[in-house]
Amino acid sequence: MQVTREMQQNGLDVPQNDASESARTFSNILRDSVDKVNNYQQQADVAVKELVAGRTKNIHETMLTIERADSSLKLMMQVRNKILDAYREIMRMQV
Repeated sequence: MQVTREMQQNGLDVPQNDASESARTFSNILRDSVDKVNNYQQQADVAVKELVAGRTKNIHETMLTIERADSSLKLMMQVRNKILDAYREIMRMQV
């Protein structure tokens, strides 16, 4: 704190702490990604229901929708695993 005051008194720029903004941005990105995966899953459910009900005959489009949902879910799980690994690694660090 004293260093910051001295820098301001000398007319130097004081670096701003963007940690809260970065965390908020990361949180928003993560939430948006989960929402997209959820949306893909819902689209796949609707596509399967329409195919089973006979409202659509396009099995290729249905399969593509299912695969997109499956791939996005697998990717999200890998990202989750990496985040948990990083968290565990940080918790193991000694101060």
